[in-house]
Amino acid sequence: MKRENEFRYSKLANILREQILSGYIKPGQFLMSENDLCRHYGISRTSVRKSLDQLMKEGLIVKKVGQGTIVSPDLVIPNTKNKVLRIFATSPSHFYEHCMPIIIEQFERENPNVEVKCLGFSSAEFWESVQASMDLGLQPDILLTTDRHFDEIGSDIDFIDLKEHLADSYEMLYPRLKTPFLRDGKLKGAIATFSPVYLAYNPQLFRKHQVPEPSELWTTEEFLQAAKRLTMDTNGDGIDDQYGLTLSSSLGRWPVIALQNGADFKATSGKAPLVKTLNLIHDLLYRYRVATLSPRSMLNSEAYVKGKAAMIMTTSIEMAGWNNVMPGFESKVASLPFGERMGTLLIANVWMIPSASNETELAVRFLQKALSPEIQEKLGKAAGFMSALRPINEKTWDKSMLQSLYMNEDITEHSYFLYELFGDFSLADDMESEMQLFWAGLESADEVADRLLAMMSERS
Repeated sequence: MKRENEFRYSKLANILREQILSGYIKPGQFLMSENDLCRHYGISRTSVRKSLDQLMKEGLIVKKVGQGTIVSPDLVIPNTKNKVLRIFATSPSHFYEHCMPIIIEQFERENPNVEVKCLGFSSAEFWESVQASMDLGLQPDILLTTDRHFDEIGSDIDFIDLKEHLADSYEMLYPRLKTPFLRDGKLKGAIATFSPVYLAYNPQLFRKHQVPEPSELWTTEEFLQAAKRLTMDTNGDGIDDQYGLTLSSSLGRWPVIALQNGADFKATSGKAPLVKTLNLIHDLLYRYRVATLSPRSMLNSEAYVKGKAAMIMTTSIEMAGWNNVMPGFESKVASLPFGERMGTLLIANVWMIPSASNETELAVRFLQKALSPEIQEKLGKAAGFMSALRPINEKTWDKSMLQSLYMNEDITEHSYFLYELFGDFSLADDMESEMQLFWAGLESADEVADRLLAMMSERS
């Protein structure tokens, strides 16, 4: 855990250092308050203060008592004779933190006259930060975003069509991944990495409590029996402190259960599949009490990585983040056991090149390198990230694991990115607000299903 805390504050120090040295935050300008930094980057006040102390030692910032922290007014940013390729990325991002150094090192080795500079912006205000930087004269050459940020692109920024430039890698994509990032027939986004949401489990806990590890196609009943045997009071205080599953109320996770039961969040799919889904969630949390619900203020994975939950719905992107921060942490993949339909959610990190880039040719070369089989294989083997290129995954990952993720020659048709599932993200946000009493166990599946279906009908 000490290593994880050190990683968090060094990560913020790197982000702020990049923003200062790139000129995004100029000498004499204030940084965000400590409270805002905590909120934007999802780290503790202690980590924020350690980050600021590090930057102060480097002479980049000055603390003004009672006012805040400013960039040192005497700071002089040296000019470089190299060409600069500027990349803006969402933060926090496991791919940005663990894969970008690998890609940049290789690209700069092959292009010694080019310096790649990266700026990480808070996910919550990414597009506002991009626009603000452009207004300040800092033009990005490449953007690295999430699938949700891609869907939120407005009309203010245009992006080049990547299909011709990335023709080789585009042909190696899983067929299911060839269309989600097309706009008007043009490839505006190229997938840096992607993952289905799947079930991971801690094999040490299964072995410790003599619970059979999941079979390739285990049933809902087998899953429930395992979860019951793995839920217990380990310290004798009368309160269960180890659970079979850690469950998140985030729309990035629980809709997997709905998809497995035939609910696709359209009013036309009917009430029965949604009620079945919501009843199963209440079974896990309140009837059988074999799952713990992660509070909104805590990462969904925290109970799992601390050995307080034996199973979790996660992604290869999140799992790669654990492995890089906590080497030696053992986690395996199991098939999803929540229903009869082979369905799940998809997530991705996406590359884009703005049409206004000052270095379009260099930006294209960078993406060609990042999506080359050589680099994609390296990111899989060295950092644990999954490729959108089918031949790379088949070479890197075990066949049975890929089958558990519904990834064979293609990805199952019942797998969706969130924006494909909901269309309008305001519907997703409203649904999260509408379900608070349900998650607390204070409303029945039937009651909340009626209201959710009414909301879907209004938006259809």
